[in-house]
Amino acid sequence: MNIYLILKFAHILCAIIALGANITYAVWLQLAKDQPDMTVFALRGIKRIDDWVANPAYFLALATGHAMIVLTEMPMTTTWIWLGNALFILQGLLALPFYTPLLKKQIVVAETAGVDSEEFRLLERRANPLGWALTGLGVAIVVVMVWKPQ
Repeated sequence: MNIYLILKFAHILCAIIALGANITYAVWLQLAKDQPDMTVFALRGIKRIDDWVANPAYFLALATGHAMIVLTEMPMTTTWIWLGNALFILQGLLALPFYTPLLKKQIVVAETAGVDSEEFRLLERRANPLGWALTGLGVAIVVVMVWKPQ
């Protein structure tokens, strides 16, 4: 079988898994809003999916994408390649030092001070827009990969 097609399949599958997982976070958070006693469970679920599903899938998508670039000898200066990589880097720069620690802190505060505490609400007001921005960046990467702007 053609190695390029195997890489392409893995690349697309990883992108679907990563972005699909991220999109479920809105459902988890809405369930937590509807049932506040389930907030810690929902936040822990998001954290586990992020750590064990979404983030590994994003990195595998990056690795398979770069393997296809090497295999086809396509220049990294190709607009859609460097733009996709730049969006991926921006996503990582927002997720790893900001979103992940906020999520961890939300879990701790929800467990200790409660979901009705001002501290939790402050963290929620910071984490939710960041989560939407990260998901938007994921969608933007897919748009760039599909439309391949010159």
